[in-house]
Amino acid sequence: MEPTPTPSPVPAATSAPLAGRIAFTSDRDGNAEVYVANLDGSGVTRMTDNPAYDWGPAFSPDGQTLAFVSDREGRWDIYTMPAAGGEPLRLTEHEKHDWGIAWSSDGQRIAFASERDGKAEVYVMNADGSGQTNLTNNPAPDWAPSWSPDGRRIAFVSTRDGKADLYVMAADGSGVQRLTVNDVDDWRPTWSPDGATIAFMSLRDGNWELYLMPAPGPDGGGSGEVVRLTVNPTNDYDAVWSPDGKHIAFSSDRSGNFDVYVMQADGSGVVDVVNDPAQDGAPSWAP
Repeated sequence: MEPTPTPSPVPAATSAPLAGRIAFTSDRDGNAEVYVANLDGSGVTRMTDNPAYDWGPAFSPDGQTLAFVSDREGRWDIYTMPAAGGEPLRLTEHEKHDWGIAWSSDGQRIAFASERDGKAEVYVMNADGSGQTNLTNNPAPDWAPSWSPDGRRIAFVSTRDGKADLYVMAADGSGVQRLTVNDVDDWRPTWSPDGATIAFMSLRDGNWELYLMPAPGPDGGGSGEVVRLTVNPTNDYDAVWSPDGKHIAFSSDRSGNFDVYVMQADGSGVVDVVNDPAQDGAPSWAP
């Protein structure tokens, strides 16, 4: 059964023009690379240029650094580069895959998923790559971390109860709490900027759609009805909040190929902001 108290109200819908920038992954130049664009679709800039697969960008909280995942060394590793462009710095160097970047709100730490222990676990490291520590240490796979705005908690996905559900833990890995109990998979939680709501994707209505649920309080518990944001016969993925919490960017193949869309936080006003025949996805909203 799903939790039952109502989620915090989303910010009121607004018709103001979209402003700001997003980073995203695209194969428009022949292989997956990281790009940045304005939210009106202008100013598309290629940030990485490598024969490898570069994907999953994530802006640091101050907007000065862009982290991303690449297999340029033969496996997925995490890199950072200046958001204005520059030489990438490799942060992880293990024989197994590292991916799924989530910055702490102070920009000092990065949570990520790693298979270095034989299956996916949630790790944390300092922003320079030092101090890499396994937080979950569980026999089941754990991945897709998302840091709460107050820096005290990390939401993540785990199959420790038989299928993919959402969980939350303290930033040191203690106090694990299950957030969803459902017959199908729930994936990729992401906290709203005020810490009151978690957006996520789920198969509970037959295909991947985006939903909102109330975030747990500092002492756990709490709850509310899950609110469905997207209703589409194709698939919607990768929800990320705007810095003011009024919009959500996401990936969808509703136009026949993957593009990056933005909607108001109540699910209305969906706009294709990266309208390109290539495959575009995995957005990250610049601060």
